[in-house]
Amino acid sequence: MTKAESIIRRTISEHNLIEKGDHIVIGLSGGPDSVCLFDVLCRMPGEMELTIHPVHINHMFRPGAAEDDQAFVENLCESRGVPARSFVIDCNALADRLGMTSEEAGRKARYDTFFECAENIQEHFGKGEAAFASKVKIAVAQNANDQAETILFRILRGTGTDGLAGIAYEREERRGDRAFKVVRPLLDVWRDDIEEHCLEYGLDPVRDHTNEEEIYSRNKIRLDLIPYIEEKYNSNLKEGLVRLGHIAASDKDYFWRETCRVMDEIRLLTDTAGNAFGEDCVVLKREELAACHEAIRHRVMLKAFGDIGLTRDITAERLEAADAIIGKKQGEKMVEFPHGYRLTVARGRAVFEKGVK
Repeated sequence: MTKAESIIRRTISEHNLIEKGDHIVIGLSGGPDSVCLFDVLCRMPGEMELTIHPVHINHMFRPGAAEDDQAFVENLCESRGVPARSFVIDCNALADRLGMTSEEAGRKARYDTFFECAENIQEHFGKGEAAFASKVKIAVAQNANDQAETILFRILRGTGTDGLAGIAYEREERRGDRAFKVVRPLLDVWRDDIEEHCLEYGLDPVRDHTNEEEIYSRNKIRLDLIPYIEEKYNSNLKEGLVRLGHIAASDKDYFWRETCRVMDEIRLLTDTAGNAFGEDCVVLKREELAACHEAIRHRVMLKAFGDIGLTRDITAERLEAADAIIGKKQGEKMVEFPHGYRLTVARGRAVFEKGVK
């Protein structure tokens, strides 16, 4: 067993990422990371009773090479007796249509496709039963180097403390009332160990030459900034960043557990007449919210908006504006938040509302 496989198995066990009898939708690009993960998962079905569902996305970014990558993945899967699901998506056209970068469009295409495949598996194998969704996991192949690069990238962009936690071992991908877990079994494995695993087993993965070009910010960090810092300041930079991520993730978990506890205590479920508040709003006790430490109060506000659908584009400036009206006894005051949401403070209540035009 290679070092990479040993670490992957340990990570799966320690974080309970995959359980016996799971169906695994694995994003298989054909590169070293995903091929290594695919190979290890293919060695586990006998003991874990796993069913592997490889999914390949041809983003149409590299004409010719993209088709070669697709053929490689399909041949690899055929050699393992595991049928591949291949999808061809024009991500440049998708980016133009949605007004986003090609990187963002590629990510959207991948996760939308992974989710649709997970839904199909739930319908086919689980007869559509909601409980079966817990047996369907989406596995992606970010590694320890990716973790270090992500944390440094976020630092450069001025992240908050939660952002220092980096990439999570698992998270929920949701569409409407359906959700599936996205798991990252490779997150503790360094790229060198991945390459060693591929060499040991003669996997011969494909290489995306754009990863070696300084055309994206992430590439510049990996190819230029990290080597420079390692040479001039700290040869253990990546290890230090990953360690920071683990510490921040532990703190993040504590703060959000405390946030949920506080919110349960100060949330109002009915008005004075006993009528339940609607699903498009969250109502909290103003004075109790104002008394919270800023670190908890801001997270409570983020959770309140998140519960009604606003999960992005909330700036520190908006939270500070909300602090100003929450902290005073006064007449009705309101702060606008992105995408038509708002906070209104009046009569001892802080009301977070959805879809206000």
